[in-house]
Amino acid sequence: MRVLITGAGGFFGKALVRAFGRGGYEVVASDIGPNSTFQPRCGSGDNVTYRVLDVTDPAAFSPRRLGELDGIVNAAALTPSAEQMAAQPDRLISVNLIGLLNALEAARLQRCAKFLFISSAGVYDQFTATTLQERDADGGVSLYGSAKLAAEIMLWRYGKMYPIDVGAIRPTSMYGPAEELRSTRPFVTAVKQLVDAAQANVPVRVLNYSDRCDWVYVDDVAQSACTFFSGVMNGRVFNFSSGTPTAFADVVAAAQKVAGLRVDDAAERTVDGGPDRPTVISNERARAELGYSPRSLEEGIQAYVAEVSG
Repeated sequence: MRVLITGAGGFFGKALVRAFGRGGYEVVASDIGPNSTFQPRCGSGDNVTYRVLDVTDPAAFSPRRLGELDGIVNAAALTPSAEQMAAQPDRLISVNLIGLLNALEAARLQRCAKFLFISSAGVYDQFTATTLQERDADGGVSLYGSAKLAAEIMLWRYGKMYPIDVGAIRPTSMYGPAEELRSTRPFVTAVKQLVDAAQANVPVRVLNYSDRCDWVYVDDVAQSACTFFSGVMNGRVFNFSSGTPTAFADVVAAAQKVAGLRVDDAAERTVDGGPDRPTVISNERARAELGYSPRSLEEGIQAYVAEVSG
């Protein structure tokens, strides 16, 4: 089966390319950057080709450029800072919503059998101490979350109007190999900052030890996304989370134990564990229907360090 993965040059995109490549798919990896900027992760397999693609351009999905497709995984997204969202809301909507429309139209015109949309836990307000299920999505607290939820609604409609098996996933805060600063995602996670400091043997000063976040290892999400895609998706959506918001103190402790992180209150380099996101994003449905079983934080950091250490 020949599958297009958009946003393949990004952090999660590279994990998806690896998971689908390992799953036996012929992968067409696409991103907005030139060929020289794309380097798949080790273990992605030999059946991966790269194509430059701007999802905001409908013509970019032409079969003459991409070849015939059997399925699409739409991971292309703009994940801006709050300041960037306020300054360029049209750009966010163009990539995150209209980009999905263009991909769906390509799937319709090419008669693709399957379409998986990579949504986000940003569709939830994660700043309240409560437990949320898939049905509780309300767009969250940002334009990004609202655009993701609007995109899901459009996806469900296409799935009813046309013979395309559609599905969506909502990952929480992912960490792991291949994360980097990009123009489409101008930040890196606190976990990457900790691991980078440990690898460089540079001590850090930690801020907001008690702030919580739901951390999940990127390859667990990517593999589960591939499992979901490989079966009958049938218009379903799943939270891919750890199921438990973790205090940053526990993340730091895991990095100290596994990666040898040094913490020093007088250190120049700081790593901030905030903001506090206490919401439990339930993964019970994914566990029950997909056999989803994310590894522990310590296991995830151990796998992360093993890969980046070579």
